[in-house]
Amino acid sequence: MSLEALNKRIKTTEDLRDIVSTMKMLSSVSIGPYEKALASLKEYGKTVMDAFLGFVINGDSSFAPPKPKIDNQKVLLVLIGTDNGLVGRFNRDVFNFSQKYLKERGILKSNALYLCVGKRIGSITSNAVSESLKGTYAISNSLKELASIASTLLIKINDILSQNAIQEVIVFHNYKEPSHPQQPRHIQLMPLPYERFMELKKRKWDGKSLPYLPAPKEQLFTALVHEYLTVSLAGSLTASLAAEHYARMVNMQQAEKNIDKSLEEMNLYYQQARQSEITDELIDIVSGAEAMKPKKMRQFRDKSL
Repeated sequence: MSLEALNKRIKTTEDLRDIVSTMKMLSSVSIGPYEKALASLKEYGKTVMDAFLGFVINGDSSFAPPKPKIDNQKVLLVLIGTDNGLVGRFNRDVFNFSQKYLKERGILKSNALYLCVGKRIGSITSNAVSESLKGTYAISNSLKELASIASTLLIKINDILSQNAIQEVIVFHNYKEPSHPQQPRHIQLMPLPYERFMELKKRKWDGKSLPYLPAPKEQLFTALVHEYLTVSLAGSLTASLAAEHYARMVNMQQAEKNIDKSLEEMNLYYQQARQSEITDELIDIVSGAEAMKPKKMRQFRDKSL
């Protein structure tokens, strides 16, 4: 490789490093708002659970125990991925984790229906189980859109439940861990986690007076269930987006290190090649000067005769 070509390659690599560094910084900055949104959703979720506690205190019996498992039960899996790049196996890990879950639970793949959030994970799912995919939705990076996406998903889930004998709805998504940029997990969306609600019976109302239910219990309970499901889905979507940016930040950080290493090697090679070229030029000059000496000596003798 010529020095000119090598110098051009170094310049291109330096430009690439600037791009990677900018993307790493953007991803790092983007994580904060999602983590704040997650904290807010968690607090709102506590408020919703306090409302359910009001039902328990008022002797409501809406929390029915889970139905016994049946053979060949059908489940609906909601897979949340990303439509953006530079996140490695983000989508593939979620899908593989869902398949591992089915295997561990002993659920036949033919008894699993799928709903995907993200075109790319939808494509992966479609290639593997095309007949079982019931819908694919685009994922938005806007926090303002997450509640709308969650509501749309709930409407679609309700349609699927009304047309199929579904016993469970499980949500799969990546979440951020300090030791790992992305880690898949699952949450049970439906039926409502009976054990969690039964734990409310052990709690006491923090206020000085018992809660008052201003609306009919059935109507209020339905509204609270909708809020609980919306918060759960919005939380999963937000956690997935936080994991996505964290994974991209880690990948860009690693890419930055690799680019720095390549730049160091290329600069060293360039300096060596440049030094070798200078040395060759000096040798040519000295060799030319040495070659000219006999000629000059002959000319001097001829003139002196």
